[in-house]
Amino acid sequence: MVSAHDAYGIYFFKPEHGAYGWAGANYSVWGKGVLRAIEYQTGKIRWSHDIGDGAGGAGVLTTATGLAFSGDAAGNALALRTSDGTTLWHAGIGRVGNSPITYELDGRQYVMLGGGSALYAFALPERP
Repeated sequence: MVSAHDAYGIYFFKPEHGAYGWAGANYSVWGKGVLRAIEYQTGKIRWSHDIGDGAGGAGVLTTATGLAFSGDAAGNALALRTSDGTTLWHAGIGRVGNSPITYELDGRQYVMLGGGSALYAFALPERP
């Protein structure tokens, strides 16, 4: 899975600014953040999950149990199913601009994300 930002801007050239293009630009014409599951053998996009207008900025963590964690542009921590991109859970924690991590403590798995100006740790369901 990858976090991507589909966007475009307008660049223009003025002869008085020299031989190089980039004399001016409007970088914020349009942009949308997405999470994409890509088959590494073929490059085919299996699914895409919209995470909102503008840059998401969050990294992605996937687990062996079929979960993916990230953040969206609205300030939510997300848990997605890796097989189809369905949102399983979300929590409003503030802007997520980092990569989630996972750790184990006393036999229980946790995922941790930074949101806003705090760290949030969430316990994953116990194994049967």
